[in-house]
Amino acid sequence: MPDAFRRDMPWISVSLPVHAPSVGPAGFTHRDVTPHLFNQLNIAVLDQLLPGCGVVIVGHSTGGFAALCLAHERPQTVQAVISVGGFADGKWDGLEGDMQLMARKEKLGSFGPPALRISSWLTTRWPWLHARAAAQFAYDKKAFLSDVPSKGALAVMRRDARLQNQDQLIAFFAGIRDVDIWNIIPQIQQPVLVVAGEFDPVIPHEQSLRLAKDMPNARLLMYQNIGHMIMNETRERFWQDIQNWHKKHFMHQEHFKKTSASQKDTPS
Repeated sequence: MPDAFRRDMPWISVSLPVHAPSVGPAGFTHRDVTPHLFNQLNIAVLDQLLPGCGVVIVGHSTGGFAALCLAHERPQTVQAVISVGGFADGKWDGLEGDMQLMARKEKLGSFGPPALRISSWLTTRWPWLHARAAAQFAYDKKAFLSDVPSKGALAVMRRDARLQNQDQLIAFFAGIRDVDIWNIIPQIQQPVLVVAGEFDPVIPHEQSLRLAKDMPNARLLMYQNIGHMIMNETRERFWQDIQNWHKKHFMHQEHFKKTSASQKDTPS
């Protein structure tokens, strides 16, 4: 994040369900992957760490989906959403779509889940292989691979992935393909910034356009010649656009100023 965000804004970062270092309950299956799961966990975090405070939820990919779920469930808490490469239904394209189908045994049959385990083992042991696998989600691969903060993030991801419960993650990939919240999208009244890459290989282009169209207070920010890893491929421009949008909606609202001031000492 930019220095101004890290220094001046109270913020917390929450992992996705069953994504290391997060762990799921015993017996977790694909049937547990529902909007309720995301809301249950995120509401627990907010009620524990920021009780009674309004928040802006920023989510990338599945995090964007989780943000939209929470905005609908807790409109009194969620003041706005920034959905970066997010979605309303989990039918992904490209490599991640293939991973979903492998988890569901619809691709490679019974060899699908073992293939995912082997892939995870290989990519978490060799940094160069992990970086190039992650770059498949970018359109501007050169920008992604040369982005210095991304290199640090990938190192942390590899560390956590070695602790990953693969059975739970495979169940998550199988179940997320069935989620669909299009019926509640028009009911989300908060300001929403839908951020998308023109050549996103994961989220269909049409889905980003529909998201921005179906929500009454949404704005679409589409980056040309950019893929799914928007904040890594065009970091400076991305954060400048986020800050401009944030200032437009919140910096002149007295309620947000008071909320920020009262929470400045909250541990991140």
